[in-house]
Order: sequence, then C-alpha cells, then structure tokens
Amino acid sequence: MNNNRLRPLTAAELPRLSELETCCFAPPWSDAQLLSYLSGKRYLCYGIWQAGRLNGFALLSTVLDEAELLQIGVRPDCRGQGLASELMHYVHEELQSCGVNRNMLEVRSSNDAARKLYVRLGYQEDGIRKGYYPTDSGREDAILMSCNNLTLPSER
Repeated sequence: MNNNRLRPLTAAELPRLSELETCCFAPPWSDAQLLSYLSGKRYLCYGIWQAGRLNGFALLSTVLDEAELLQIGVRPDCRGQGLASELMHYVHEELQSCGVNRNMLEVRSSNDAARKLYVRLGYQEDGIRKGYYPTDSGREDAILMSCNNLTLPSER
C-alpha cells in the first residue's frame, strides 16, 4: 500500500499514539507508560500513517539480540486492510538492521487473525500462559510465540 508511511514514532507524537491506544485497547496503557516506551533507549516504537493519521503502531523492547513485541494495534476502522502485516514486515526489517535475531510475543488465544498473521511471518508457538488476559467473563490464555529468523518468508 504505497499511501502508507511507516516510520519510528517520537515522544512528540504521544497524543496521537495515546488516542490510537485508547480506541484499540480496553483498558488502554497510560500516557506515562506510552511515553516511557517512546523515550526509552531499549524500546522501539513504529507507526503506520495514512493521509496524516496514525492508523497503526507497534511497540517493542529489546535486549541484546532479542526483542519482544509488547503491543501492536490497528485502528478499528482500518482493520482487514493488511496494515498489521505491513507493519510487522517493517518491524522485522528494522529489527534486522539493529542486529536483532529473535522476536517474541504473546497473543490472546481468541485472536485468530493475529495468530494466523504471526504464523505466516514464521512465528511458532512456544507455550501458553494460562488465564493471562482479563476478559468480561473471566480470564483468557496467552499464546507465547517467537520467530528466530526475521527474514521475511519470501526472502528465505
């Protein structure tokens, strides 16, 4: 999608990130949490923009040659357009350029679309955290996944 702009987010973009976080997640992370990710040295924050609007983001932490995807979100009215896939491809490229060889994440067991995306990108299931996520009716498991080869499947 050539009308998208992918780039790192800065602390100056906190209001836009906070607004997007709020429309993607309940409860949302606080502005203080988001600012710590935007300004922290071991964190990477990327956004995908369309027509000047932040429509998706990914937040990661890094330690040496490993990363963890902390959060990824796409504006609800933009879902199903391939933005998460495009953002994850960009994340993989950026991680490789930083010398990161492995990325880990956790995903709700009910989030079939995300799980399918991660499998397409080369992620494998590593385990389960029972009852990790709160829900309206109780708790939901987190599926732990990792990718040890951040080369895109088409490049392997």
